[in-house]
Amino acid sequence: MTVLLLGSLLFLLGLGVPVFAALGLSSLIVSMESPLIMSTSIPQRMFFGLDMFGLMAIPYFMFCAEIMGRGQIGKKLVLVCRAFFGHLPGGMAIATVVASLIFGAFAGAGVAALVAFGGLIIGLMKEGKYSDEFSAGLISTTSTLAMVLPPSIVQVVFATITGTSVAALFLAGISAGVLYGIILALFCLAYGVWRKLPLLEKVPWSQRWKPLRESFWALSLIVVMLGGIYGGIMSVTEAAGVAAFYAMVVEVFVYRTLKLKDLFKAAISAGRMIAMVMILLSSGAVLAHVMTIMQLPHQMAALLSDTSPLVLLLLINLIFLIVGMFIDPTSTIIILTPLLFPAAMSAGIDPIHLGTLIILNVSIGMLTPPCGLNLFVASSIFKLSFSQITRGMLPFILISIILLIVLTFIPGITTFLPSMFM
Repeated sequence: MTVLLLGSLLFLLGLGVPVFAALGLSSLIVSMESPLIMSTSIPQRMFFGLDMFGLMAIPYFMFCAEIMGRGQIGKKLVLVCRAFFGHLPGGMAIATVVASLIFGAFAGAGVAALVAFGGLIIGLMKEGKYSDEFSAGLISTTSTLAMVLPPSIVQVVFATITGTSVAALFLAGISAGVLYGIILALFCLAYGVWRKLPLLEKVPWSQRWKPLRESFWALSLIVVMLGGIYGGIMSVTEAAGVAAFYAMVVEVFVYRTLKLKDLFKAAISAGRMIAMVMILLSSGAVLAHVMTIMQLPHQMAALLSDTSPLVLLLLINLIFLIVGMFIDPTSTIIILTPLLFPAAMSAGIDPIHLGTLIILNVSIGMLTPPCGLNLFVASSIFKLSFSQITRGMLPFILISIILLIVLTFIPGITTFLPSMFM
């Protein structure tokens, strides 16, 4: 039955069948052949897979990201970061990293930052004599910070599948995301010095306050959301709802860049993405149910029982990196996590550390050919060929893998904040 399940899943995916359909059909095929699994239970499992309070945060975070992507919040963050960092070597690139860090702290979706201010940044970087390939690679990479930093949608998905604390994953994501940003900023600084890029004129402090004041409402969203969660005022789901409402009020009534018809369009676009995630989660719940009855996770744990935790983490990294090159992050987590998570727990690996590594792995998958989503989005936005985008992405993929190795060998980086506050 194991061969039938995995073989049918891989066969369907190879045919180009949508992931949610491949998950459901492979489970249905096994249920028709196995006396232990009732095919009539599949609809129930699809429903139970979504019957979780924590999943309610996903629609709110997606709607919030969609509003910010269409409004001025992202653009104002770029301008305020340029005012503070633009005079440094590689200053515009560093400003991009910092703006993406801040934007990622309330966007939750990996492509949101790329769409929100990619067009603005590419123009500013052209003025700073950056190459198109470098600019596209940088913006595409920094946009994935939204997946590592809280509140990330894939963090919520992983926590829902494994029963891990969402708040603890958010805290681990802060340290991992900030370290990611620091490494990227240092690389941009070195790049600016090496290429002898022209420096922007240093903005006097008196002139820095204007863009900072204009970004006040955008920056306050981080305080409202994360402060509410860790101050014990709101749950993650409630904070997501507040963030969506806050972004809507700021863009419509404060910045006045969106009208009611724009909110309607944002709701439709977010609704499509929400439907995609939810159907994946429900189909993934069916697959997890089938694998549990077949005892696949226990068999995997027994098979890897003699493997050291470090070797197992490296193996998990390799599996997620390879699969992430071909399948989107949410699907990768839904398919592989139920299979590998029990083995990791048996080896004594911290679930928060494991979750952070998995999320970083799938975020790297967004950048890697042949199927990395950011490659295609960046090619469309920046009007560059796929090969140009790929060349620009290579150094950033290498940096991301170096960070992944560092976090794998030093788990304290991801666990010290959760252990301090949880």
